[in-house]
Amino acid sequence: KLEVSGDANDYVGKGLSGGTIVVRPPQVSPLVASENTIIGNTVLYGATDGYLFAAGRAGERFAVRNSGAKVVIEGCGACGCEYMTGGVAV
Repeated sequence: KLEVSGDANDYVGKGLSGGTIVVRPPQVSPLVASENTIIGNTVLYGATDGYLFAAGRAGERFAVRNSGAKVVIEGCGACGCEYMTGGVAV
């Protein structure tokens, strides 16, 4: 399990094949998570298994080519879940 308190850049969980990633803003952050980007572009590219929980939005090309990871996110940019053949994105 990987827990990040703060934001993360592009390619979070690229090729994820198990485990859990949690990304959330710091507890003292004045930002509203659902209105701000917490992870960058091309997150979960080619993931086959595992979990991602992100309190906030993702950039573009979120979960592209995901074939098995399960994810909870508060929104994403263009081309989200493109070419996704498996897994679950909520």
